[in-house]
Amino acid sequence: MPERTWRLFRFCVPLAMPLPSGMSVRQGWLVQVQGGGAVGWGEVAPLPGFSRETPEAAFQALQELLPRLTSMPEVFTFAEWTETVAPLLVGAPASVRWGLELALASWQAARAGKRLDTWLAPDPLPGVSINALVPIGWRERPECLAAIRSAGYRTVKVKVGKYTPEEAVRCVQQLRDMLDREITLRVDANRAWTLHEALTFAEAVADLEIDYVEEPLRDPEKLREFVRRSPVPVALDETLAEQPERPLSCWEGVAAVVLKPSLIGGLLHAWRRAEEASVLGMTVVWSAAFETGIGTRGLLALAAASRSMAAAGLDPYRWLADDVLHPRLALQPEMSVGEALAGSWHPNPTVLETIDVVA
Repeated sequence: MPERTWRLFRFCVPLAMPLPSGMSVRQGWLVQVQGGGAVGWGEVAPLPGFSRETPEAAFQALQELLPRLTSMPEVFTFAEWTETVAPLLVGAPASVRWGLELALASWQAARAGKRLDTWLAPDPLPGVSINALVPIGWRERPECLAAIRSAGYRTVKVKVGKYTPEEAVRCVQQLRDMLDREITLRVDANRAWTLHEALTFAEAVADLEIDYVEEPLRDPEKLREFVRRSPVPVALDETLAEQPERPLSCWEGVAAVVLKPSLIGGLLHAWRRAEEASVLGMTVVWSAAFETGIGTRGLLALAAASRSMAAAGLDPYRWLADDVLHPRLALQPEMSVGEALAGSWHPNPTVLETIDVVA
């Protein structure tokens, strides 16, 4: 019998400040697999309001899937993933697939004596840039923007979906006035507007050197028309989670795809989306869904392995007041992948609850 064991740990991590949705804690499960003298970790944490599965459904899927994984080979490469792992996870919810795949990938990397990024690809980037997420209400708290500037971030992202298009224009104009023109500015509308409203916004900020506007439309079926008419480049995010199998070529002219593996279908699916986007000339932006340090490390490895030069959206990690691992990741505008992934850490017992050995 394979000498492989799985364990689950429930976690509950407070946020430094509540999200606009009212969420004040991040909850989910850590998945640990060990065998052959190596250990791998993954994270399963559906994000309320964005994940299609509930936490209850995710936990049930974990309990059903883990026993199946005892039939897979003890050793495999990333190139063999489609034959070894993918068939065992068919139909798994996105967050569950991400957590199990991350655990398996990091386990195999450890068995091979490699970091996760070098196991995924032979020539990963040595460093990854991070974009800063401007807090909601930043205009009432100018010190937040000052901290982002002094830290040296070269890319920032602001969410404007709670505003009318006219208010959003004023917000973005003020933000651009306060930032060096060399700083890349991204705007996320979180599907707040009609086609007319989105075009009104785009036309008003056309001269502000916006990197892209992310998910501007309430009705994603009108995206192609918006892309055709907008003077500002467009990025997809939620649309990728809602339509995971739709070819990216259906959105001709889209400038960037924001890849969140826990929302769009896991590590392998996100990797394939990145390859598909690169062929089409779309920028690949790896991004977080408020993952803990376990998931954030995985995203950092994916960004490096895919050789994406775009700043990764990993800043939500700063919203966690604590973490499942100690020491915490030292998130910086420019991350050394080797230092971040090779550093030692240990689980934080104050936010973890062992469930039991499940497989």
